[in-house]
Amino acid sequence: MSNVKIKTKGMHCTSCEMLIKDALEELDGVQKAEASCKEEIVSVNFDDKKIGEDDIIKVIKSEGYETE
Repeated sequence: MSNVKIKTKGMHCTSCEMLIKDALEELDGVQKAEASCKEEIVSVNFDDKKIGEDDIIKVIKSEGYETE
């Protein structure tokens, strides 16, 4: 298992946090995702044999948010 914290801009409320969390947790290989609009961080625990950090970033961006 791996853990990554991704700086994410554009989250304004708990609905934004839940949107990202739900989208990421649908991915095969993602065990747990958390998002914090206050800290502008998305934290993801994932199986790096099934999914990579680039795949996670693509999902965040597809939901309309920016990553650094």
